[in-house]
Amino acid sequence: MEHHLYISALSVITAVIYSFVALDFARRSSRKTNSSRRLWLLSASITMGIGIWGMHFVGMMSINMSLKVHHDLSYLLLCMILAIGGAWLAFYFAKRNLFISAMIMGTSMIGLHYFGMMAIFPTAAIRYDLSVFSLAAACAYLLSGLAMYRHFKTSHPSFLSHFFSSVLMAAAMAGLHYTAEKAMNMKSHHVLHMSHDPSLGSLTLIATAIVAVATLFISLLYMMGKWSDQQLKLKSALLKESKQQNHSLIELNPDGVYIINKDRTLTVVNRSLEELTGYTSEELIGKPYTFLLANTNTRRMESLFQRTLGGESLQVETRIRQKNGNVFDAEVTNIPYYVDNEIRGIVGTMKDLTVVRQVEQRIRDSEKLAVVGELAAGVAHEIRNPLTTLKGFTQTMMNAPSSPEMKNYLNIMLDEIESINLITNEFMVMAKPHMTITKSIDVVPLIKQVTTLLTTQANLTNVIINSKFLIECGEIRGEKNQIKKMLVNLLKNAIEAMPEGGNVTVTAAAGNTGNLLIYIKDEGIGMSSGELQQLGHPFYTTKKSGKGLGLFVSKKIIENHNGSVRFKSIPGEGTIVEISLPGLGAEAEINNFQEQQRI
Repeated sequence: MEHHLYISALSVITAVIYSFVALDFARRSSRKTNSSRRLWLLSASITMGIGIWGMHFVGMMSINMSLKVHHDLSYLLLCMILAIGGAWLAFYFAKRNLFISAMIMGTSMIGLHYFGMMAIFPTAAIRYDLSVFSLAAACAYLLSGLAMYRHFKTSHPSFLSHFFSSVLMAAAMAGLHYTAEKAMNMKSHHVLHMSHDPSLGSLTLIATAIVAVATLFISLLYMMGKWSDQQLKLKSALLKESKQQNHSLIELNPDGVYIINKDRTLTVVNRSLEELTGYTSEELIGKPYTFLLANTNTRRMESLFQRTLGGESLQVETRIRQKNGNVFDAEVTNIPYYVDNEIRGIVGTMKDLTVVRQVEQRIRDSEKLAVVGELAAGVAHEIRNPLTTLKGFTQTMMNAPSSPEMKNYLNIMLDEIESINLITNEFMVMAKPHMTITKSIDVVPLIKQVTTLLTTQANLTNVIINSKFLIECGEIRGEKNQIKKMLVNLLKNAIEAMPEGGNVTVTAAAGNTGNLLIYIKDEGIGMSSGELQQLGHPFYTTKKSGKGLGLFVSKKIIENHNGSVRFKSIPGEGTIVEISLPGLGAEAEINNFQEQQRI
């Protein structure tokens, strides 16, 4: 038989294309879901079946014969069913037994060739040379088996490997077809040249067009499959990354993490929650979240649960009951989680506050001890001078018991004892967390009294104290002795900041919110920003002989009167102390606000 070379080449190219696509679809039939596996297996079977069928009939069109032929439709349908069914069985067994798979694929090729010849030459007596036909069958079995082995035994075949397997499968089809043609011997009573039959030319054209369109369709299907596979891989990678992130956020979280569905049932718990509660995940999952709550918290937590399902994120403290019966304080954070813009449940974290509570208690204890130490040092500092005076006069009285100045000495000693008593009372009040103040006092006369008291000391160092009163009356609610003590401390600091003399200006004014403002300005050496930040800390001082307690006590007094103090200083130019104390109207507003907060 003579063949048209370009049509023979077309048959081989068709076989390669269909084999390439079918083998790719067959690999995808190993998907996890049953529906996906069946879909890809069916696609691979149809593609391979059409490829075997198309290769055979395109190959037959390349023959230049002297026979009048026609096609038997029933045999054509049988060929198609045989090719698709054989391919389905071959691909089905490819992952299980490659030998059976190769035998089925080779047998389907041989069967299609045999019945395909019967569909074309029903009037011809076809005889086969057994030895040549056996060679053709061996070619079908061997090459298809080799193609299946190379393709399915490789974990991730490259494009070249995939293409080579497709060439082997196409070689199995073409080898069988063209070798089997050599084995045929045909006789007929209707010997005519094929070109003399007009219907045959039309049929050839139609069949070629069908195969070409089918090839384009399969190629398009393959491209869509590749795109779908890439999208699936991308989604799979994103899903894998998301799962790893969720694993890190949940399983590796040091806090207890849980998920509660809308039915109030625990669905996910991490290892940290197991360690916190003493329960295993098997004991917790499926239980209502109230299973872990102390009985007194159930109603409150249910209200919070409903608020979270309404879209509100909440952080609360509650008490959790462990498996051994112990109860501990926990900080619980609940946030709603959404699926398709719908709240499906709650994701929460649980943190044990036992250690936090212990640390807080230790800090409070340390602060108390620190305050005790500061107060003790402050008391010692403040009463040392009166005690020194008392000691001196006592010694004088012992040396001269009948001195005419004795009465004067006794009066001074009484004053110093009273001073010690006042100082002790002031420190006792300062040590309290909150001081109840009920007495109304006018600060303007106090400022005048203090400036008069310190004028003599100021004159000794060439310091002049100036007073400016922008208000006639500055009434506040407080303790007179404490305010006086605070003013004395701050004015002394201003005087001592100018060892070579200068001016100290004390100004009293009204603030915008009804508060009383007191400014104490000196022309001393000033302070740097670092020194300003340390002002008011216990035992911090810029004076050589200072103990760093006077300003600390003054700040405490101002804070106990609901006031504030600020320091402004420029090195070489001086310092300004700004004191703000609530006036009687502002004090009433503060008390109302605090009362509302307690309610």
